[in-house]
Amino acid sequence: MRAQSIETAGRLSNSVKLNLPFKTPYDWQAIIQYFQSHSIPGVERVTGDSFARVFRVGNEVGFVEVRPLLAKSQLKVWIVSEDPETTSETARRVRKMFDLDCDPVLIAKSFERIPVLADLCRRFPGLRVARGWDCFETAICTILGQLVSAGHRERLIGQLVSNYGEEVVDPSTSKRAYLFPAAGVLASSDLSAIGTTSARREAIRDFSRRVLSGAISLAEDQDPAAFREALLEIRGLGPWSAEYIRLRNGDTDAFPHTDLILKRVLDLHSDLDLERVKSWGSYAAVYLWKEFAQTLSRKRKKQA
Repeated sequence: MRAQSIETAGRLSNSVKLNLPFKTPYDWQAIIQYFQSHSIPGVERVTGDSFARVFRVGNEVGFVEVRPLLAKSQLKVWIVSEDPETTSETARRVRKMFDLDCDPVLIAKSFERIPVLADLCRRFPGLRVARGWDCFETAICTILGQLVSAGHRERLIGQLVSNYGEEVVDPSTSKRAYLFPAAGVLASSDLSAIGTTSARREAIRDFSRRVLSGAISLAEDQDPAAFREALLEIRGLGPWSAEYIRLRNGDTDAFPHTDLILKRVLDLHSDLDLERVKSWGSYAAVYLWKEFAQTLSRKRKKQA
């Protein structure tokens, strides 16, 4: 059963506005387009110039909105929470989500030795790796999004959130919103309200149970290889999903080698030696997806 408690906007009275700096160049359009195409229905609201969501940090419910101040090389962040102590944690998560600590000049220099990546850096300066609010959300959304269209993925995630998330009130609109379902709820539910396969339902339950038991750690400072191996122990969660979760959780060297588009790019460009850009695999993936996702997808459809 989904929790029924509803917080009132009036209780969320602590409001803080911050400006978070970043190093230029910064491709705001690319990163906000990612969040638009991967927004979590009921939890997040994304437009071309803003990202907003409700959240729970610890026991506190809150709201955050992010807007660009590109002329000042900053993002404007509005945080509303019952507990002002959540402000620093929320700001940290925003910095991670929007990849504000990236040094794009350092990335470009590391790609200079590989012609295809060097060219992409010149053509698309300031690409960032968009990341999730937290690893649990990222993993659950990845499991539901495996091998389905973008529209189908959105519907499935919407079913998950509306049926198993906790209802709250968005303080910016006074409308109903949802917190992303907690691990304890997903671990104990049959998830019958989600129109997905029984295998994916079990993968969600299994992942949630392993998180609760500590068999899977969501700590950001853990060994990436150990995290990947722990993910692969879940039946129905393969190498692509494990690498993708790592990439969207902040591992800068994650590269989904089994991704169909990236495999085709590697076949086309024999000089693309990822060992030469060690530690920056996730940025290589983002640049290659940016350039080749549409063109190689069209070629595959014509050949089918």
